[in-house]
Parts: sequence; structure tokens; C-alpha cells
Amino acid sequence: MKHPLRLLVIAAVLVALTSFAASARAGLPLGGVSCGPTSAVFSQWGDNHQYYFTSNGGFESGSSGWTLGPGASVTEGNEPFFIHSSSDNHALSLANGAFAASPWVCFGSNTPHIRFMASGSGSIHVRLIARGLLGELAILDGGTIQVGPSWAPTPDLGTTFSQLNSALLGANAIQVVLTATGNVQVDDLYIDPFTQY
Repeated sequence: MKHPLRLLVIAAVLVALTSFAASARAGLPLGGVSCGPTSAVFSQWGDNHQYYFTSNGGFESGSSGWTLGPGASVTEGNEPFFIHSSSDNHALSLANGAFAASPWVCFGSNTPHIRFMASGSGSIHVRLIARGLLGELAILDGGTIQVGPSWAPTPDLGTTFSQLNSALLGANAIQVVLTATGNVQVDDLYIDPFTQY
């Protein structure tokens, strides 16, 4: 094997994700839940879709609600566009190999679209943990995002997540799991819960 250490790290991350996903199931939203108010926060980049701000998506409450692996921490500083609030002053820092998992967040029955702000040197691998109404869990691959040195919004992650509709019956709650290659920062996690592209 060329990369036994990398495989060991990936296996450890998957075990950790499965463990905390199972422990959090009782608090998931069920049927007909409103995801909260939405706004076109990415309009300055030509995206006029309506997104809601996820629970502690800007890390202003530290790591509250998030699960942080080794090498992940909340730091001072904020993305310079202040798309959530001009008073924000925190972001998530992910060292090489570190991961962070969001609180459980809701989305509608259509394809969810996810965006956040990122900067650094490297890439971010996005995974979703989803739970259906029958309690089953799935870990879905959302792909890898290349991150540049200047803060910018990530691509609109949506069509890659269309597997949710067929993977789990009635899935309406997800965790967004971010894993870094290189050193990156993340801020302001938003979800467009109801779009159909």
C-alpha cells in the first residue's frame, strides 16, 4: 500500500462520524420543519438563490454544536465580506487532515444547495451524513473544493447531493462534514433548502 497512514486516518474519521451521527439522532428535525428565514446572501457573486444560515454557521458561539477533530479550531478573524453580520469575528481553521461536522441542519424535499466562505492553501472535501424518517443513516460524498489564498464563496454544492432523494426515504436532516487537505479556513455555512435546479 502506498498510503497506509492516509487510509488509517480516513478509517478513523469514518468511525468517528458514524459514532457521533448515531448519538445525535434523537435531536433531528422531523417532517414539515421550517428551516428558518432565507436571503440572497451570495447575490454579489451572481447567485440570487435564497439561503438560510445554519446553526452557529459563522462560529460566533465557538464550536458549539459542531464536532471538531484534531487540528480543527475556532479562531479570531472573519471573512472580509461579512455576509452574515458586520459584527462577526470568528472562523473555523482546519489544519491538514482535520475535519469538522456541523450541527444537524434541515433541508427541504428537493435538492439542497450548500455554500460557505473559504480561504487558505489546499482543498476541502465535503461529505453529508443524512438520516431518513426510518432512522437509517447514509454518508454521501459531496466532492472536493479547491481553496485559494483569498476569501471567496465556494461553488454552489447542489447537484452532487441529489443522491439524497433516492438514498434515504424522507431524509430531511443532514450534517455537513468538512475535511481539509492543506491549511484552510471556513466561515458562514448557508443552505438553500428547497431549490430545484
